[in-house]
Amino acid sequence: MGADDARGFISLDELIRPRTAAEPDACGCAPESADSGCCAPGSAEQDAGCCAPAPAAAFVPVETHVKQRYDALAVQGASTLCCSPTSVYTPEELAAVPEWVLELSSGCGSPMNAIALRPGQTVVDFGCGAGLDLLIAARRVGETGRVIGVDASTQMVRTARRAAREMGLSNVDVRVGDIRRPPVREATVDVVMSNCVLGMFPDKQEVLRAVAGVLRPGGVAVISDVVYSDGGPPPPDVAVGESAGAEDFARCVVGMTESQYRDLVLGAGFGRVEMRSDGLVPYRDGAEVTSAMIFAYRDDSPAQPCC
Repeated sequence: MGADDARGFISLDELIRPRTAAEPDACGCAPESADSGCCAPGSAEQDAGCCAPAPAAAFVPVETHVKQRYDALAVQGASTLCCSPTSVYTPEELAAVPEWVLELSSGCGSPMNAIALRPGQTVVDFGCGAGLDLLIAARRVGETGRVIGVDASTQMVRTARRAAREMGLSNVDVRVGDIRRPPVREATVDVVMSNCVLGMFPDKQEVLRAVAGVLRPGGVAVISDVVYSDGGPPPPDVAVGESAGAEDFARCVVGMTESQYRDLVLGAGFGRVEMRSDGLVPYRDGAEVTSAMIFAYRDDSPAQPCC
């Protein structure tokens, strides 16, 4: 079992990892193992075609690895990543949300606790996962409002749709899609929220440009992500720069400094950005990261403050 086997499931890494040259092939011998004599010239194993060199491991893009990871978690029915909602949300926010949604939801903050939504608004959740923030937002914007969830994981989208049905929320629309090219019309959204999702993308500015594109004039994005202070080193569990691997992105432990994040937001076309530190947050697997709430305003002076 791997690192994520606490509930008896084999980790995705073990399921998809390539066979190394030292592992035996279908004929029971390791390829190109000269010491064993198993694949010696003229041997029965070589004549049977058992001694071909092991294929080179295929490159898996970070985004593909992340999607596969979350598909697997959705099938598993419980998340082993990020924070449990009970550690970052209030009991009032989680009231009436099905327990299985909480088990499958991950995040490093509570965007819904940071923003005052109004009835009739259109809200989009980039990387909605099992749908927790969608469910909270749908109750706040009411029947005249609309809440759209976008996620690359087909299994997570199915889960979020099921959650909306079980709670009787008819104003929720969940779509499969890449948040870098979201299935949402430009300039049609009042609020974009994203909870510990942008940190899963190596090119965060590409995602931020897409966020800016769907916002109406005066709109705002409320983003929870891993951010650490300019004045000190990142926490031990936070990966930065080239040290970050695909699994670090999937776990959303890849962070950057406040000034780096601010520059990315402004460079993506937003008029103003504010940050609020949420301090140290504990992950399900024991890791700890410093989280921040980022308020990215589409214009310099929004007509209505977000919070």
